[in-house]
Amino acid sequence: MISIKERNRRVKDVTGALFFCSYEYLKTKVPSSFLRFGRLIFRKWKFLLDYPPPVRLRIALETLGPTYIKIGQMLSTRVDVFPEEYIKELEKLQDNVPPVPLEDILKVLGNMKEAFVEFSERPIGSGSIAQVHTAVLRNGKKVAVKVIKPGVEDHIKKDVAILKLLVKKLSRFVKPLRDYRIPSIIEEFERVLLDEFDLTKEASYMEMFRKFAEEKEPRLVIPAVYWEYTKRDVLVSEFINGTKLTNLKNLEKFDRRKLAEDFVILVNRQIFELSVFHGDLHPGNIFVLDDGRFAFVDFGIIGRLSPDTFSAFFMFSYAVMKRDVDMIVEALKKVGAVGDNVDEQLLKRELLIFLDKYYNRPLSKIDAEKFFYEELAITRQFKVILPEELLVLLKTVTHTESIARIIYPDFTLPPVLQPYLKRLIPKFILEDFRRRTMKATAAYASLVENFPELLEKSLKKDKIKKEEMPILEASFILGFSIILAAKPIMTPVYLLFVFLYLFFKGGND
Repeated sequence: MISIKERNRRVKDVTGALFFCSYEYLKTKVPSSFLRFGRLIFRKWKFLLDYPPPVRLRIALETLGPTYIKIGQMLSTRVDVFPEEYIKELEKLQDNVPPVPLEDILKVLGNMKEAFVEFSERPIGSGSIAQVHTAVLRNGKKVAVKVIKPGVEDHIKKDVAILKLLVKKLSRFVKPLRDYRIPSIIEEFERVLLDEFDLTKEASYMEMFRKFAEEKEPRLVIPAVYWEYTKRDVLVSEFINGTKLTNLKNLEKFDRRKLAEDFVILVNRQIFELSVFHGDLHPGNIFVLDDGRFAFVDFGIIGRLSPDTFSAFFMFSYAVMKRDVDMIVEALKKVGAVGDNVDEQLLKRELLIFLDKYYNRPLSKIDAEKFFYEELAITRQFKVILPEELLVLLKTVTHTESIARIIYPDFTLPPVLQPYLKRLIPKFILEDFRRRTMKATAAYASLVENFPELLEKSLKKDKIKKEEMPILEASFILGFSIILAAKPIMTPVYLLFVFLYLFFKGGND
């Protein structure tokens, strides 16, 4: 339980950091006396003014500690809220947190430590939530052991609770916090953070990716999970021995152009064929094995797409390729990103001007990441807020280009990705049609099943009004339900017949 004194100190620190990070905005909105007062009581954070605003935000998050570093990393996905210079700065946040002592890790392991004949004293990785050690099982297998740091869950929950409280109160007075729905974004981050404390979820996703790799994508390797040693706060998996993408010197033995193309295709196959993808791909989580295959590790953050979001994304992607701004806006509306107060005609005009800039360029001359940031700048101008899952997807698709350029500096994304998407579009349209048809069929079946009850209620209602529903018209409703459920293709003919009947009946009344 956090003491009142400690909580107040933490609130003051977070408020001070927020005060100086938003200093330029506050200068235009509040009296100078308020600014002088703020500079006095939050003088500990005055050093932030020595930096440009984007750098200031990153340094403030680093100074606030592990929880805020994690939140900053998540904020780097909010390209619909922050300009490109802020996103680039937030992406520099490194989750290199000092490890906890080995004896604390062994306490978390409990009796499980007897399963290892060797256990490394120093971790090979240490983040805000967990750290990873190498170990050797009694059967001689080398493994990676990921352990949740003791006490970190309570600490992060308290920090997030304080941040939520502050943002909620400040959003009453600071309009941008309301415009960009920052309180709801923080709540979304809280859910993602808390998910990371259950390592069995991460293990389950690893199994899903591993099955996909074994059955469909031979270029990808996912570490095997040792379930007998895995629990909520411990994950034991196969140790991957390969070359990290950060070690460029050892990549010279490969065909780096092919390696870059393989990487992009296997990431996009996860997205478009599995609808689940690694949500935290950076060079430290990617290995190249001696045979040229890729291995991914650390599945703490996962992107997953609902069918409706996936459908909207495909619609959006196709519309961008076809320069169809009506379809682009329709796709954005489909995911609830366009508010009622948005001037749709003006938005369409700005999108068309933007697309004209790129439309006649050769694919090899289009920088996908730059295209992505410029496109999001337009949506930000109109306060279009995208769902988190769609943002993670868009950022992952374009971020693959940056990673591919680490492998092969002359790589460009569109010439590789467009042919793949074109092959996939017919299959996607068929699957989407089948899903919608099944959904409609279930709705029609429900209508037929409930028709007698609905008819009885309608007749009773009419009886109260001392009116009767003609038997012929009631039979039309029943017939319509049967046609929808059994032979939807005949619906237009049936409706025409009903219309003619009502037209001539009305003419005779």
